Amino acid sequence: MTTKTINLVEALAHERDHGVLIWLFNIGAEQVWHPSPRKGGMVDRDEQQVVNRMEEMNLLLCRSQDVIVLREYPDEAFLDMLQRLGFSLPRIEVPEPSDPLTPISELVLADEALLARLRTVADAGHSSSGAKAWLVPYAVTPQEEAIAELCGLELIGAPSAVSAQVNDKIFSRLTAQKLGFAVSEGAVCTDESAIRRECARLADLSDGPVKLIIKQPHGASGQGMYMLDELSKLDTLLSVMRRFGGSSPSSGGWLVERWHNKQMDLNYQLCIDEGGGVTMFSLKRQNVDGTVYIGSQVPAEIGDALEEEVRRCAYQLGTYLYSIGYTGMASIDGFVDEEGLLVPVIEINGRFTLSTYISFLSSVLGEQHKTLSRYYRNVTATPLTYSRLCGLLAEEGLLYTPERPEGVFVYTAGTLSGIPVKRGYVNRIFTLILADSWQEADAYAHKLEGIIAGLGCS
Repeated sequence: MTTKTINLVEALAHERDHGVLIWLFNIGAEQVWHPSPRKGGMVDRDEQQVVNRMEEMNLLLCRSQDVIVLREYPDEAFLDMLQRLGFSLPRIEVPEPSDPLTPISELVLADEALLARLRTVADAGHSSSGAKAWLVPYAVTPQEEAIAELCGLELIGAPSAVSAQVNDKIFSRLTAQKLGFAVSEGAVCTDESAIRRECARLADLSDGPVKLIIKQPHGASGQGMYMLDELSKLDTLLSVMRRFGGSSPSSGGWLVERWHNKQMDLNYQLCIDEGGGVTMFSLKRQNVDGTVYIGSQVPAEIGDALEEEVRRCAYQLGTYLYSIGYTGMASIDGFVDEEGLLVPVIEINGRFTLSTYISFLSSVLGEQHKTLSRYYRNVTATPLTYSRLCGLLAEEGLLYTPERPEGVFVYTAGTLSGIPVKRGYVNRIFTLILADSWQEADAYAHKLEGIIAGLGCS
């Protein structure tokens, strides 16, 4: 099924009483679109449990009439904080049985009672007086299509085959070239010989130290990306790629590109509706550690001329994606290079990303803030609960509250692991730092880092 008669951006930003959205955070869709036996055998189960609980950030988008499917009911202290800050809590459904590792859509499909309850929501929308319901997944794979079909729900997003096509770094580069956008110097390489030739060519073009990146076409969160800073290390790197990345022909090839010393990394969101309308929203400056996203800055404040250029490219890209059958949300990464050149597309994510879930905060918290998002990964010797972390922030005068609307807001609780694993307690701490100025925001961030360091984390 396809989405009809709803603009998701409007429904989240302005028309918040329109329809019922059924939310599903099916992170890990890349492994469904592009299965890799090697990758499947290398999953860190401890980390994966925590990653799966990032689903709670989806609560930042929910309206009171919505439904969200979570693998575990959230910490009551976290839900209380959301309500205190003005977020609307939806109806929360938890599949039975549930477990921390099975993909959420598989859990839903195995729970006949839950499917029946979702069918009831859909059926109510088919009546003349009911509110129509849509399924809004993180990404569309055949599993989410099956849920929509079984429950009689409209599905927001492109067909799974188109989504799989778009979520490919080679597709991103070729699309950018087709549209006449600036791209990094480099090439698509179909085998190791081609990789060697392209690395040598790019090294010859370099005036200084060699710094290249080799990318597998599929993967998220920096997976399948390999940095090369000396040609003498290429043999070793190719050996690692063969071991962990699979063979090039079966994965569609590799990208070899020059690494840039960037002025800034950018992210922007696209919403492409069923009529081909393209809405760009939530332009952010990204904070990236190498190839891994660690946070954002909103508003981006990149200057009117550059922002207008980004918008022009975004509209052109969205129009092209619609022409190949893509609709729904897309999250686009780009950058400005060391000489000020905009490279508007380095990766097209044909799905939600973590950045998407913090794109509508102004609907609840207002638009007056300078906002930094910061992500920290650590392991503690003892459990780190939401209440304990918020208590530490409050003691230092950092906690964002309705009475004191500036400081630090921790926007997930389930990623603070209460389950002991081999190395201790694995935590991913997702924070928003809100202040009236960037100077104040940076000061809060510095104090926050001190608190996290004091937890005895590694």
